[in-house]
Amino acid sequence: MSTQAPVRIDPVNFEIFSHRLWAVGEEGRIALQRVTASPIVAQGGECMCSFYDADGTMILACSGHLRFAAATSDAIRRMIEWFDGDPGIHEGDEFIINDPYVAGSHTYDIMQIAPIFHDGKRVGWVASSSHTADTGGVLRGAATEIFHEGIRLLGLKIVENGVFRQDVFKTITEQCRDPHYVGMDIKSRTAANVVCARGYQSLIKQFGIDFVLAAGQKLIDDAEAMARNKLASIPDGQWRSRIYGSARSHATRRSEPYQVICTATKTGDSLTLDFEGSSAQLASDQNSTLPSTTAHVAIALTNQIFWDVPWSDGRLKPVTIRVPEGTALNCRFPAACGRSPRIGQYVVEAVRDCLTKMLYAAGHTDDLNASWGSFWYLGGPGIFYGGHNRRGLPNPQGLYDIHGGGLGAAPTRDGVPSGGQMNIPSGGISDVERIELQYPFLVFSRNHATDGGGAGRWNGGTGTSRLMMVHGSTDTTVDYAPYAGMPHGAYGLFGGYPVGIGGLRALIDPGEGFAAALAAGKHPVMAADLLADGSGAKAVLPQGDPGRVLLPEGSIQADFTQGGGGYGDPLDREPERVAQDILRHVVSARLADLLYGVVVDAAGRLDAPATDARRAAIRAERKAQSAAPRAGTTGDSGTIPAVGGAPAGGAPAGVLRFHESLEIVGTGSAAAVRCRRCGAGLGTAAENYKHHALRRDRSLDELAARGMPDGSPYLGVLREYACPGCATLLQVDVFVPQLGGDEDLWDIRINR
Repeated sequence: MSTQAPVRIDPVNFEIFSHRLWAVGEEGRIALQRVTASPIVAQGGECMCSFYDADGTMILACSGHLRFAAATSDAIRRMIEWFDGDPGIHEGDEFIINDPYVAGSHTYDIMQIAPIFHDGKRVGWVASSSHTADTGGVLRGAATEIFHEGIRLLGLKIVENGVFRQDVFKTITEQCRDPHYVGMDIKSRTAANVVCARGYQSLIKQFGIDFVLAAGQKLIDDAEAMARNKLASIPDGQWRSRIYGSARSHATRRSEPYQVICTATKTGDSLTLDFEGSSAQLASDQNSTLPSTTAHVAIALTNQIFWDVPWSDGRLKPVTIRVPEGTALNCRFPAACGRSPRIGQYVVEAVRDCLTKMLYAAGHTDDLNASWGSFWYLGGPGIFYGGHNRRGLPNPQGLYDIHGGGLGAAPTRDGVPSGGQMNIPSGGISDVERIELQYPFLVFSRNHATDGGGAGRWNGGTGTSRLMMVHGSTDTTVDYAPYAGMPHGAYGLFGGYPVGIGGLRALIDPGEGFAAALAAGKHPVMAADLLADGSGAKAVLPQGDPGRVLLPEGSIQADFTQGGGGYGDPLDREPERVAQDILRHVVSARLADLLYGVVVDAAGRLDAPATDARRAAIRAERKAQSAAPRAGTTGDSGTIPAVGGAPAGGAPAGVLRFHESLEIVGTGSAAAVRCRRCGAGLGTAAENYKHHALRRDRSLDELAARGMPDGSPYLGVLREYACPGCATLLQVDVFVPQLGGDEDLWDIRINR
């Protein structure tokens, strides 16, 4: 046992060290982005630099793709276990690894890890990670097992004793379609590690090794303490979420829905996240390994609740994660997982759905917002391309406009349109000029999608829509999935709709007059306009799952990115604000009438009397068209005090506001739920409030007023729950009957 006295951490020097360590990581990330050949890295920000102690515990991750940093801790521990003795881990070594069953999400997530030595002793690690879109193997969409997904590295020395290994480098790059592009990505990660290791050594020189090691441990310890304090400020209880997604089935050649179930149980200063009930492992490439699921949980926790906690492994110590083996979130080897980030994003949204409601109950209303990952439907042409561009160069990469999706609405504001993505705090989307330089495309437009965000008192941010034409290539292909007509990755908060209806994802054959229109200087702006004026028609594709589709030169591809979920009842949005939304093409006049109850004239001016009448009619429709509360409540307040008064027996023992429109009054067996607006009772605190609410299913056909692009039916419904007294919307859930499960998901259960 060591008898060395503890190192005194001077608070001023600690702050200098912490900020300098962050700056060093940012310098490494900038170096990586300047050397890389990947648009998704250089412009999209899919990279990360991070620091670890000698045992692989993360000390600090810097801004970038958060799942990379969380996954690297596992990779370092495995490499120490496997390779410390043979071939050994020495000063000047650097390892490359991309096995998703060890760390990361899919083979395209590649990390390079270098040990740091001081006086001959290993004292830490630096790591750089980024997305490389080509690792060989089959193109996206065709894999059914991990062996299809390209080269898989479990920890190979790319640098040995300070010498870059050309044999390893050439062996890796020649497995891929574009060796130069893949090679530049490898060198970019090496460059980042050189910068980070050099900066870390400079801190050792400035502060001394004992201080640096102690300060690193303090970052970890502080993160744990701050995370526990944040959790302790939240009432004990249980929250549940259900997020839907879809994946191609190679057996049926169709799209099949799946679900991600998360149960968050908070007790004291600890949190348990249990994914029991999630769908079984899929026979496609949209599975998640356990390291990937854990990394995506870390994203949700970091961004939603621990954003002000040092980004180290300490913030995860109060959290227990349970994921049943054999599910789509903990797949068994050798399941394919090339699209793991898609289901991983749904893990993020499932966890965030629970966390946002937890934070609301604690009064942390500045820290929450609705879904950032809502798609009205998915399927059709994807974002991963094959073939060659007009200069004959291979085209194995994707276009990631999803990094600019709409953000979820918050309690006091709309979500930001095209604001980003939860995974990457410093992300971005590719510049159009760069797209046209590297890809065989002419981009006609990139717009905000009308009706792209979830409706609410505060609207979810709208995503973008894009229209582009194949130019200069006769062999361009795109991954093409069967359509799945249901909202994906979607949740709204407290009566806000989980998803917007805007956007078209389809291939379009230009009509006979299209070339003449282009020659005359008229080009399409929106896909709907192109179809409406007769200059184009949706392409007719094979039924079922065509896999990959050839994009003929001159064909047009329309797609859209995710939007944000809404917050609060849309009838509470100021009519004047909705009228402005219509003028700005954020909301259509049809949806304004259908969901917001706002009526405008032909010139877009608000018709106030008609709006008042329409809103009254919608509230009446909610009562008339809804099923009666399952528990038989009449909507009367009964013994529960009205919002403005007190019962005959005196004031309630306490009030806990756990929902925008609901609160718990009293404690113990007398605790009951009431509407904050009208005082209507919705059962006891020990019951599911949804069983005491009005319930109405909204048809997706009705909301969209259009079918799926291929004519297939919608699979789900939007289930509205409203107060039985004043008809205020309390929650709007996505429900897919095909998957079954709890029809009235008990999403909030407070221990009172």
